[in-house]
Amino acid sequence: METDTTGFIKTKKNRSLMWFLVPITVYLLFFFLYPVIYDIYISFFDYRLGSQAQFVGFGNYRAMLNDSQYMGSLITTMVFVVAAVVAELVLGMIIALLLNNEHPLMQGIRTIILIPTVFTPLVAGLVWKALYHPDLGMYTYYLRKIGLDIGRGLTVERSSALFSVILVDVWEWTPLMVIVILAGLKSLPKDPYEAAMLDGASRLQIFFRITLPLLRPTLVVALLIRTLDALKIFDIIWAITGGGPGTTTTVANLRIYEVGMQHLKIGYAAALSNVLLVFGVIAGVFFVQSLYKGKEA
Repeated sequence: METDTTGFIKTKKNRSLMWFLVPITVYLLFFFLYPVIYDIYISFFDYRLGSQAQFVGFGNYRAMLNDSQYMGSLITTMVFVVAAVVAELVLGMIIALLLNNEHPLMQGIRTIILIPTVFTPLVAGLVWKALYHPDLGMYTYYLRKIGLDIGRGLTVERSSALFSVILVDVWEWTPLMVIVILAGLKSLPKDPYEAAMLDGASRLQIFFRITLPLLRPTLVVALLIRTLDALKIFDIIWAITGGGPGTTTTVANLRIYEVGMQHLKIGYAAALSNVLLVFGVIAGVFFVQSLYKGKEA
């Protein structure tokens, strides 16, 4: 009798808890799943705003293979993602290790270092566009003052334009990497460090043999977050270079914007965005598998 009563209470409690899942389920269906399904659906049509949609099967995807501008933008996106994320990881690790020491000033420094992340990417891009201005920019002035040859300007020359926008992304998002890694460092157990110090291990040995292996899950999560976010890069580049000079800084999202919003080829733009989505899914699966492999090891 008592068992039946307990079971009834648990069932009733579980049913009550299920109601809390309704809002997130509705959110996922209408704001995540439906747009993705519609995007895939519309990519099989030759659909232009103001005209009747015509089914073309995989025609948009075949056209994409001959779109040299989109293929070039994919390569630029990959270069941007790898360079920015690796730089943010290395700098984030160095800064996090420095801030890991307990000192009265550290709390203030940790707060100050977060300032770049409060800027929206568009605002950050506009600020850096002014700093990079070929004639009036502060950075341009000082770089020329010290005798550095930057040609007509950092964002005007093909050789330096992509590096310039990567630098802005690194400036804005390295603090996020610092906070994530710092949180991971704070959660590490003390015992392995005390044992290593008793054995006379050097700082480098402790870092490579204890800190890095223990920090691996945190680093994988940080890399996952930043890689997926960097794949979506648009605002900063649109604000600073608009994709130029030429197509030097034209990333995939910028090309999709041109096709969809300027040429109004909605079906083709959907096909291009789906390909970028596949890259994001592949990156996500790769990092999640790395996370589980680390736990099994």
